[in-house]
Amino acid sequence: MDQAEDLIFGRNAVLSFLESMEGGQSSTVKVAKILVAAGTRPDPRIDRIYELTRKHKIPVHSCDRRKLDQMVGPNDRHQGVAAYVSAAGMWSLDSFIEQMELERTARQESGRTMDGYTVAVLDGVEDPHNLGAIIRVAEAAGVKAVIIPQRRAAGLTGTVAKSSAGALATLPVVRVSNLVQTIETLKKHDFWVVGLDAECEQVYTNADLFRPLAVVIGSEGHGMGRLVREHCDFLVRIPMLGKMESLNASVAAGIVFYEIVRQCAGK
Repeated sequence: MDQAEDLIFGRNAVLSFLESMEGGQSSTVKVAKILVAAGTRPDPRIDRIYELTRKHKIPVHSCDRRKLDQMVGPNDRHQGVAAYVSAAGMWSLDSFIEQMELERTARQESGRTMDGYTVAVLDGVEDPHNLGAIIRVAEAAGVKAVIIPQRRAAGLTGTVAKSSAGALATLPVVRVSNLVQTIETLKKHDFWVVGLDAECEQVYTNADLFRPLAVVIGSEGHGMGRLVREHCDFLVRIPMLGKMESLNASVAAGIVFYEIVRQCAGK
């Protein structure tokens, strides 16, 4: 897993990274230092940030708000708080598969199957706000990991961390060099692969999604690549009943993730 430091910002995002250090939730999260804009008014989140930085002996530096503005950029709001972390690294596929197999063994020992175990595979999602939003809804829906390619994908920037509302601190993000090979690896580990495709016939609510499942989500503009689509086991679409031809990728992901939740709840 990469350990390069990254800047995250926003009160919820910074607090989530700090809280992920509690109770050993994520040994990969290492917060190097916190920056707080001078004159930032306390609120419960700020109070909790100070409490956790004291507990974990993380240095807190006061800085000029204009400096934070320059560091974050003109299009994002830092809410007076930023942090340097080494948690924005990526998992390798091998590391994730190893963890998944440990969970498979634990489930088998307790008489359960891997049905409902879900990962997301992103093909061409390059907007960091979109990636962060997908990570947020994936974590909320119990998805186990988000898999992204090395190319044609947003990196794990501060914008992604803030858009994820802290979910990036605990949800594994797996970076792979080849999506098609990754899909075939997942199949060897008993995953079914479903792709979201606006042109296919099957509506997502009519598909059996209660199985070990990899959900492939393409970009909003172009959808999945041809080879990735061809390697899916089946395709589903979300009905578009108005004048819009497509949904934002994170909205589409959330709709399908929660259909999986619904189907699992009925078993």
